[in-house]
Amino acid sequence: RYNLMEKNKTGKYLKYAIGEIVLVVIGILIALSINNWNEQRKDDFAENKALVALKDEFEKNIERLQNICEQRDSSQASHRAYWDIINNDTIPPVTKAKAYPKGSFGGTWAAQNTVLNGLVNSGQIDNIKNDTLKRLLTLWPNRVQFWKDDEGKWRELIDKYEDYLKTRIRKLPAYTADGKLWQSKWENYLDEWESQRLLFVNDLEYQNLIAANINLLYIQSIHCARLMKDYERIMTALNFELKNRKIKS
Repeated sequence: RYNLMEKNKTGKYLKYAIGEIVLVVIGILIALSINNWNEQRKDDFAENKALVALKDEFEKNIERLQNICEQRDSSQASHRAYWDIINNDTIPPVTKAKAYPKGSFGGTWAAQNTVLNGLVNSGQIDNIKNDTLKRLLTLWPNRVQFWKDDEGKWRELIDKYEDYLKTRIRKLPAYTADGKLWQSKWENYLDEWESQRLLFVNDLEYQNLIAANINLLYIQSIHCARLMKDYERIMTALNFELKNRKIKS
């Protein structure tokens, strides 16, 4: 370059300088490309890991939900049958007192969305490239919250139901190791239990509690169906992504 300048060969000098600039630019572009490739590789790895963790989390949640939905459906059927009995004027009160709805309670879902909530709160859910999957995952927490709200109302009703019974039915006698004595106490309790229920089986407040329970169980059944449908769509999208990425889970 210095020789070219000394010999006043400016044109050749400019060409040489431009060549150097081009080489530097190419070097910078290659470095940026490599850096972007590394960052993309890290993002892909994180996304792959998140997809596997999400699938595991959803499978565990839905397994629990399936059991809860079965309990709710069974309880709803039992309460509807019981409702038909206590509202049938042709059935004697003594027979009504002997009837009782089974499957009244059952556990709560208590869904764990640790992985999903972490992705949403950190904004990493935006890294998921599948728009359909991203939209379904974004909506899922609201679906779960709707369920929790209705489940909370149902639990409040169960508490009212139990409080109602506490003032009208004597508690089960304490267990004793003497089998014959316990059997005698149990038989006496059943006799008292039926006579006590005879006093309130036609009570409007009691019947309203049963009716409200049926309604809330029905609402939960609807939500069960919606949650299961959303779950199937999410799992379809997740499995599609994992298959495309050749990831075994």
